[in-house]
Amino acid sequence: MSELSSLYCKVKITKPQLEKFLNSPLEKPELNKNWLDYWDSREMYSKSELTQEKLYTYNDNINQEVIDGWINYPEAMAFSDYDEATEEWHWGMMFFSENFSEMIPMFAFIISMEKYVTESPENMAIVFPFFWGDDAVHAHIYFENGKAILNPKAQVLKDVNPEFLEQTKNFLNKKWDQLAKEMDLDNLD
Repeated sequence: MSELSSLYCKVKITKPQLEKFLNSPLEKPELNKNWLDYWDSREMYSKSELTQEKLYTYNDNINQEVIDGWINYPEAMAFSDYDEATEEWHWGMMFFSENFSEMIPMFAFIISMEKYVTESPENMAIVFPFFWGDDAVHAHIYFENGKAILNPKAQVLKDVNPEFLEQTKNFLNKKWDQLAKEMDLDNLD
């Protein structure tokens, strides 16, 4: 990876459960077989062993602060949209990261949603180079039987549910158009 990948997450979650999640403290991830299988499946430069010490969270007190931090970082072009009619939360960022180690706290954040979301095969997250034409998948997380799972088998886009991928690309294209219109091009440093 050399360019920043995009992150998109869509989950079914009721408004009260979303508020409960956002107002909850961050959860420290536990090293388990899923984390290890995922880490072992990734190709990266200077790859080191994944240990409990390397699994970390953001330095925020509650989950809402994680979302706010990314939203308030204009270069990320982050978004958070809740649809009360469908009880779907769409969030992510156009420019997230290129570094697997830096992605760990976000994966921990997403995984910690598992006890708040409504069970649905549509609950997924993906990190991939949306803007750069590459077909690599840096992370794919799906929710099943009350658990969030880092998918070690998702290496390229064809390894991801095609309906979810099409929905992701459509959402990100629309969000890009919206965010680009809102950009204050006169005040870019």
